[in-house]
Amino acid sequence: MRKILFSLALILLLFSGCTPKVQPTEPQSIIVEQPTKVRPDLTPAQRIAMSTVAKNLGLSVDKIKLISTKAMDWPDSCLGISVEGVACAEVITPGFQIMLEANGMQMEYHTNQDGTVIRPATVALTWERVGGFAGFCDQLTVYLSGEIRSSTCNNAPTMEKTLVDFLSASELSTFSGWMKKYGVVMIDASDPAGVVDGMTVKLQLNGAGTEKNPSPAAQQMLVQFAQNLYQTMMSR
Repeated sequence: MRKILFSLALILLLFSGCTPKVQPTEPQSIIVEQPTKVRPDLTPAQRIAMSTVAKNLGLSVDKIKLISTKAMDWPDSCLGISVEGVACAEVITPGFQIMLEANGMQMEYHTNQDGTVIRPATVALTWERVGGFAGFCDQLTVYLSGEIRSSTCNNAPTMEKTLVDFLSASELSTFSGWMKKYGVVMIDASDPAGVVDGMTVKLQLNGAGTEKNPSPAAQQMLVQFAQNLYQTMMSR
């Protein structure tokens, strides 16, 4: 009887040694998605349009409002916006017309389908200076979305910059204030007729306001602003 009990105990001991041990499982990592400043549901063209305006005007993206997006077949590679000195291939280019709002004003962009080509379409201000003893031939175009283009007749290439490159926050606020206050304003600051080597200076402001007749002092301020912006831009 003792031999039988001993044999049973030995068998149980052998079986218990062969029982596999349970291996501890490693804890699973938790992935937390980081929030982005640009809405993830936007198309590439919408995203680049909103981020471009934000960068040009020194704003955060959440200050830019998407108004509308319309599919378009642009008539050329320049997306229907001609720029002096830039050749445009006459080829139908599918893309979008995107309307945005920033600083309480609406502005338009033209893009191709994936947003790799984008052009501003809302001109805020144009200025030109022609003639004079020095033979000026200068042009400046400022877009409401913050882009600036300047050119001259001395075969220099057209320069493209943004308002935030040259203006302080207070100066940007002043410019935005003019756009909200004034409507379409046309200023002729040319020399009187008959002046030897007379110079032609003209400015047009395409504001969204109701005032269309700025005071002489305000007109001089607008012209000086454009001239200073042009000179600063061309000197860099």
